[in-house]
Amino acid sequence: MKVALHVHTSLSDGIHSPAEMIEAYEEKGFRAVAITDHAFMTRPDYFEFIRKIKTRSLVLVGIELDWEPWHYQHLLRIHGESETLHVLCHPRSYLLELDEVNQRIRTAPFPIDAIEITHRGFYTPEYDVPEIPVPKLATDDAHEFLDVGRAWIETTDTRDPDQLLRAIKAGQFQNCFP
Repeated sequence: MKVALHVHTSLSDGIHSPAEMIEAYEEKGFRAVAITDHAFMTRPDYFEFIRKIKTRSLVLVGIELDWEPWHYQHLLRIHGESETLHVLCHPRSYLLELDEVNQRIRTAPFPIDAIEITHRGFYTPEYDVPEIPVPKLATDDAHEFLDVGRAWIETTDTRDPDQLLRAIKAGQFQNCFP
């Protein structure tokens, strides 16, 4: 199952609506999409709005948070039914060294379950190393159709959001690039 875990829409700084972005992923064979708009830009009914989208895909509701003590480091929070996945976003954009990445994993405001090894969908191999003690995720951080399908994960097919998030936390997936 192809999974996109970092997708922006017109509800924050993306160009296309959530339904349009989901459809663009479906056209490329994706079965699950996490909508993760920027928290400071979303409207009050954001979570309810995403949950009401009708689609063939498993749609996960997420949010991209800015952690101010780390100079607004982005952190994803993706919700299942009872599970929550927390991801340290695109460390390359902050020019983080390995020791800084691990320091952030240890001192985050909540447990970090995974880290992105991509920047806007492009592989950043310096973070795909065993010294970082959490699963490494390929995401495309899509903001428009041109970004869709640059990087993703594949895992066991499921319609259960909690099962999907548990698999990711356990590292039971493959990173994929076109």
